[in-house]
Amino acid sequence: MKTVLLSIITILFIACSTNDMEKDYKRLKSENINLPQYQTFIINGKECSNINRPNGKLKLIVFCDSTSCNNCAIEAIYSWEDYIKYAEKLENQLCYYFIFTPRKKDIANVRTTLAMTDFNYPIVFDSTGIFRKLNPHIPMNKMFHTFLIDENNHIVMVGNPLHDSKTESLFKTTVEKLLSEPRV
Repeated sequence: MKTVLLSIITILFIACSTNDMEKDYKRLKSENINLPQYQTFIINGKECSNINRPNGKLKLIVFCDSTSCNNCAIEAIYSWEDYIKYAEKLENQLCYYFIFTPRKKDIANVRTTLAMTDFNYPIVFDSTGIFRKLNPHIPMNKMFHTFLIDENNHIVMVGNPLHDSKTESLFKTTVEKLLSEPRV
């Protein structure tokens, strides 16, 4: 009897989790992404303003909010170097937005940690949380914090290509398909 009850509870938990994920996905895709015109970036550990940032047809957003382990995300940022080289081969029609929005109590620590990086690609340090304020439809679930948007800021793919080969393959296939289509 206990085994049957445990099985039913497990099935209900999985069903609820799947329903929540579907709701989060639909909610995320329900609106375009509002991407602020950030003025300050961190490149190689230094704050830079008014940089000449590529404005690609496609943008991959990697959002690390206050619920994330910012230091973990900063350490993982170097994993994106091959993807940045991939974007360069595409003549910068694909660009990346690494957006860090730490909790207020972590701002100084994250700023210090970012200052020690030698990552040669712009990182947004969003200490005011403007990205989250402009995009309240982004779920809290971190699975939905990496997504690809088109030139109209519509989400065309959700998922982090660093996590598994299927998502990486889907990412590259989606990018290449969208970049081969003529602009309207």
